[in-house]
Amino acid sequence: MQAKNFYTAFHSNGVMETVLVTGVTGFLGSHLLEALTNHGGYHLVAMIRDPKDARRLEDLGVEVRVADLLKPPSLPGVTRDVDTIIHLAARMRFHDPWETLYTHNVEGTRHLAEDAIQHHVSHFMYISSTEATGPVDTVPGDESAAYHPAYDYGRSKMLAEQWLHEQQRKLPVTILRPTGTYGPDDKYITLPVLRAVRQGLLRVLPGKAADHYIQFTYITDVIQGIMAALENREKAIGGTFIVASDDYYTYRELFTMLARLLDGPAPRYSVPPWVVRTFLWYFEWANKRRGVDEFVFHRSLVDDMQVNRAYSNAHAKRVLGFSPQYTLQQGISEILIESAT
Repeated sequence: MQAKNFYTAFHSNGVMETVLVTGVTGFLGSHLLEALTNHGGYHLVAMIRDPKDARRLEDLGVEVRVADLLKPPSLPGVTRDVDTIIHLAARMRFHDPWETLYTHNVEGTRHLAEDAIQHHVSHFMYISSTEATGPVDTVPGDESAAYHPAYDYGRSKMLAEQWLHEQQRKLPVTILRPTGTYGPDDKYITLPVLRAVRQGLLRVLPGKAADHYIQFTYITDVIQGIMAALENREKAIGGTFIVASDDYYTYRELFTMLARLLDGPAPRYSVPPWVVRTFLWYFEWANKRRGVDEFVFHRSLVDDMQVNRAYSNAHAKRVLGFSPQYTLQQGISEILIESAT
């Protein structure tokens, strides 16, 4: 689904506003840049680390600035003449060492924001994650839920959020927290989960997983949420917004639905958590030997299934006009149709 070309932002002198996007070679960033390019309402700037990516982006009419968030000497001036930054670049691996996550997600964000402050950027949009909040006791959780990240990835996002809050007087900030984002080309969560369900590897549930909720949001809806914050700057600045689908499911409902769509076996019974941990230990060990990191084949998945990760999008709907279009079944069906063509 392409973004509608209905909004073009100009300065009072008639110059089109400039939007800088980081993380454009990643899963979410590449889809966002495509949507912004189709939209056509902004002068787009992509910040990249590897000059080899420049030609493809320039062919799309995107200005390229080469800089590395992990190398501060490369950054001065990267945000010059930029109106809005959409900061997507992050290390999105739940089981990476803390030092790696902190360097990428906290220090990298700080380096970019400091340059933005120096160049008087008028809107800094930080794409965080509901993992910064972590599991919630009340379903659905909202933006007022206390920080309780379960993973170091979420902890790094939390620290970046907290640091940005401290800069609000110098830098107008919006924080967006998408839930788990799925879609075509996502090789970390989406494709491994679909493959595991099809192969019957998720037909038993650990502990009380059947009673706990999980939520995913289709890539197109996440992009719509980012665009809503971009186009409603005055309402978005200073706010934190969960970007989420309308639906969420128990783990049993989730895997039963996926099994039906994929013609795989549905989960039929629960077993003690230690049984599934032992099973996943083997896959975790085998994947490590192959240099493969797939979220679904980690023992931590057992603990995830004993808590709730379901969130409310009411605040984003009310303030930003966010309106998700995809249920989980519709999103997965779209992925399957695309993969078959």
